[in-house]
Amino acid sequence: MLQSWFARLIFTASLLAFVLILMGSYLRLSDAGLACPDFPGCDGKLFPADTDVQAWSAMIHRYLAVAFSLLMVSLVIIAERMNSGPRYSSQLRLALLLTLFQGWLGYLSISMLLHPVAVTLHLLTAVLILSLLWSVYLNAASTGAIYSERLPKINLKPWTNIAFILVCVQILLGAFTSSNYASLACPDVPTCQQQWLHTFDFSGIYQLLSQENINYQNSQLNNPQGISVHLAHRYGAVITAAYILFLSLMATRKNAAVYRSAGLWLAFILILQMQLGIANILLLLPLPIAIAHTAGAVLLLLSLVYLHHLTRRSKVSIYTH
Repeated sequence: MLQSWFARLIFTASLLAFVLILMGSYLRLSDAGLACPDFPGCDGKLFPADTDVQAWSAMIHRYLAVAFSLLMVSLVIIAERMNSGPRYSSQLRLALLLTLFQGWLGYLSISMLLHPVAVTLHLLTAVLILSLLWSVYLNAASTGAIYSERLPKINLKPWTNIAFILVCVQILLGAFTSSNYASLACPDVPTCQQQWLHTFDFSGIYQLLSQENINYQNSQLNNPQGISVHLAHRYGAVITAAYILFLSLMATRKNAAVYRSAGLWLAFILILQMQLGIANILLLLPLPIAIAHTAGAVLLLLSLVYLHHLTRRSKVSIYTH
């Protein structure tokens, strides 16, 4: 009974983390990151003084983040007291530490006036927290080994680990592109400003690290630097997509039935994510599609966590021999 309630609490925490990521995406894309320029309140008050939607969105995001932090503390305590809790406690402790680090990054994002490095790390830390929670939920909700008539000859665990790293790097590049307002530096596909080749210029990144007391709500990169950041994300997307498609093909092979649905979902989310990325460029970054693109990246990562879960818990059924 306690195990069931624990799994539900983990799922609730995962859902809340997902909502917070999407809310953060909304704040970033709607230029509401500095709607409340102080921390932790808003203009020295607990709640915005007027009906400004951006200010209220920022404060709701902050208060939900506080609620999430308290939930994380509760989950760690519960896991420590459960009989089966110790196998989850290490992951939950790490998630709690990342949550505290996440709060500090949120403070830095405001105090450093939306510095792209702080904003990027803020998103990356959030998706890592959600990945840990999803892994704990899958383990807590599992009743035992997952049996299949046969398993793949190739161990998919290392391949899945590489895919997870690639998607994390791609999320980092995407967040850095967005926080530098370089998402539309190349408004055409597959070329960039009607050209196939560009000279990369990343000198602006070093400038970002040395500048102080600058409002980053508008891009501090010049056109060639913005193009370089955008193309790094675009080329990274091609490499990541090719690798994940290869991984999904391995998972959906005829002799890997236990992974077939996971592989198909992985391919489906990947194709949808690619379409959303292209739509963002061609439609000039409409807010709903841009937020959906963030959601797609997170769901892609969670699909890899699920595939990794299968690689650890799958066994061949003795009744098929």
